[in-house]
Amino acid sequence: MTGDVSVQLRYVVTWREISDGLKIQMRHSPAGRWCYRVLWGLGALLALVTAARLLTSGPDAVFLGLWRFFLIACLLLVAVRWLMALALLAYARHLGEHRVTIDGDGISTVSERHTNRTDWGFYGRSVEGPRVFVLITPDVWGTGVLILPKRGLDAQQDSERLRSLITRHLAAA
Repeated sequence: MTGDVSVQLRYVVTWREISDGLKIQMRHSPAGRWCYRVLWGLGALLALVTAARLLTSGPDAVFLGLWRFFLIACLLLVAVRWLMALALLAYARHLGEHRVTIDGDGISTVSERHTNRTDWGFYGRSVEGPRVFVLITPDVWGTGVLILPKRGLDAQQDSERLRSLITRHLAAA
């Protein structure tokens, strides 16, 4: 054990925190960033083709169908994240209240039905959002994710200590 001071969180997970964590995971994993770029590129291409078609021959049902398809695809992407957050929420609520201790050796999570210990080497990067800290594994999909709600901290200075611990240990890993 190093001389680090531990930080403790105590919380029951909410849907909003899980949704925020999944959004951050998608934006900060290489595969997630690639998916966003492809989606924006397809949208821009579709808008350009539609504008050219409207200027040359007027509206027709084929391009309106393409726009509907694109809109439905975007809505499904959002709905998939929401549904995934709901599924994870059901699992997290089944586990009960989470008590997380973060120190120099790693991260310990204890709940009513589960205990887990993870070393710092498991995670490759971290991202801080308005409500959560998110730790993400270094693989291309960023599959391993740990969402730490800020409201689980006891005091404001704990947030700064947690940020410092995460930064120091993930940089070393």
